[in-house]
Amino acid sequence: MKNRVLLFMFVAFTAPVALLRGAEISAQGSAVLVPPGEYRVGSCVVKVTQAATLTVAPAPVLAITNEPVKLSADKPAGWSKGTRLRACNARDVNACGSFVPGSLEIRRTQGAAQLKEGDDYLTDTAWAHVGIGTNSCVTIKDTVFASYRYSLLRMDTIQVSADGRATLKAGEPHISTPVPPEADAGCTAIAHVWVNYRDTEVKADQIYPITETAAQAVTGSTSGRIPKTLAKLKAGGPVKIVCWGDSVTAGGNASKPELRYPDVFAAGLRERFPQAKIEMQNISAGGSNSRQWLYPDKFKYRGKPWQETGVTWQRIADAKPDLVTLEFVNDAGMTPAMVDEVYSDILKRVQNIGAELILITPHFTMWRMMGFKGMREVERRPYVLALREYSSKHNIALADAAARWEHLWKEGLPYLTLLHNTINHPDDRGHRLFAEELWKCFR
Repeated sequence: MKNRVLLFMFVAFTAPVALLRGAEISAQGSAVLVPPGEYRVGSCVVKVTQAATLTVAPAPVLAITNEPVKLSADKPAGWSKGTRLRACNARDVNACGSFVPGSLEIRRTQGAAQLKEGDDYLTDTAWAHVGIGTNSCVTIKDTVFASYRYSLLRMDTIQVSADGRATLKAGEPHISTPVPPEADAGCTAIAHVWVNYRDTEVKADQIYPITETAAQAVTGSTSGRIPKTLAKLKAGGPVKIVCWGDSVTAGGNASKPELRYPDVFAAGLRERFPQAKIEMQNISAGGSNSRQWLYPDKFKYRGKPWQETGVTWQRIADAKPDLVTLEFVNDAGMTPAMVDEVYSDILKRVQNIGAELILITPHFTMWRMMGFKGMREVERRPYVLALREYSSKHNIALADAAARWEHLWKEGLPYLTLLHNTINHPDDRGHRLFAEELWKCFR
């Protein structure tokens, strides 16, 4: 249990604002100390003329009373087992860490005596799931009433006015994807402050300086490697694109279909090539990996035959695309040798149907899933490094989304705040990052 809660704690890391002259921004208790000096934000220099002590409000903690629930027969464990306490929901799963441990009270009826944890019910406090106890006085068919507390996240903005005064602008709390507020008119944002669940004090590693802009992100996305598709687009001809992938390609957790990255990508291409007749087909399945599509008899998707699931390469071939984009964060466990073997098969199949290919490096997920120790690490996942090498070796187009996500902390954003389900599904902002890297392939 303790390990799961630690998923959302940060390792000690001091990342000072790019300071030209003066001392560093620091944390002290519930405040952020901004000393006078000159700060570089992207290509701009922002001058703070006087020291400021900015008080950061604690993370919001809210209470739920008498929520009706039925206890799951499954022992609550992780994001998928047990009955969810609904206030902690981050669209398709509960937000890891939002539940306040020790706050849960379950009663058989409103106002009745509290049931006993362990005997009557079980709890996974990291994911806010409950289940039937080992010696319960209720059954899984009974409706019981849960009262508990949960916390929200927030991103605040440190802004500096034209006359050099630093102030703090609080953001809107959110269960998983808080957005920092824009600086007020006449002010410049120099940093964001990440307020984690239940925080009452600020730590140094929760100060995220805005040292670079999004435009300064250097990625490995390529241009000039899809010549046939580009020629058709420039000639105003018909172009069919298949976006092939897993749950991210399918759209998890975009707020609406038109904000999924394949749809944003296609819409942007139509703006760039208004004379072309662009058709985009999304062929994807949540939880799938590339081998399940290539070898469905050997690697069954969800244990079912491909005739039932539709997870088979033949769907891509039958679509007769001019271009295939490929995104599989679920391939991230592949070794370099596996990448070479499997992606050589993919390349051969794509070429055999007369199409071109763009490989997409995956976004960042919950950092422990990637073997990282924090939020500001350099990309080192073997799959991502191998995919980049494979692209270069075979002159295959690459949309390097991973590099874009790696850059987010330099823009003042902890990347977890772009994961709507707190695990692996991006929000609308995260989906757009994929589209932006894909567009670079069309220059």
